[in-house]
Amino acid sequence: MLRVKRVQIMNKEGKSSRNVAKDAGCSQSAVSKIWTKYKQHGKAVKGKHTGRPRKTSNRQDRKLKAICLENRKCTAKQMRNKWEEAGVNVCDRTVRNRLKEMGYTYRKTKRKPSLTPKQKKNRLQWAKEKQSWTVDDWRKVIFDLPSKPSNTQHGD
Repeated sequence: MLRVKRVQIMNKEGKSSRNVAKDAGCSQSAVSKIWTKYKQHGKAVKGKHTGRPRKTSNRQDRKLKAICLENRKCTAKQMRNKWEEAGVNVCDRTVRNRLKEMGYTYRKTKRKPSLTPKQKKNRLQWAKEKQSWTVDDWRKVIFDLPSKPSNTQHGD
C-alpha cells in the first residue's frame, strides 16, 4: 500500500512513469495500472481475492487461540470439539492450519519405552529384598539420582 501511495504522489508531481517505477522499485506496467485505477476510481482499488474463502473469521480464530492456551497439551481433535461447542464447524486439518498461522507448532510426545521382562524381574527381586528393611536400614542408603539406590554403609 505504501508503494501505491508513492506512485500516486510522484504521478501527481508530473514525473514520468519510467522515473516513478525506478523510484518506487516496481515495473512501468505496475505504475501504469496503479495510475489508471486511481484515475478511474479516485483511489487504488484492490483486486479481487482468488481462491476459496476462509471458513473462519478473525474472532473465531481468536477463540481457537484461547482454547489452545487454556490447555497446551490438547490434541487438534479435542480443540476442534471445544471449538464446535463455540459454534465453529471445521475439520481437524483446519484447526492445525489455523494454529500454524498463529505460530504454534505441534510435536508428538515421545513414548517412554516399556520395561523389558528382565528389567521387571530385577526390579521385583530388588523390592522383595528390601521389603523387610527397617527405617534404620534405609537411613544407611545413599540415593544417587538418577541411578538406582546403592546399599553403601556409612562408617562401617
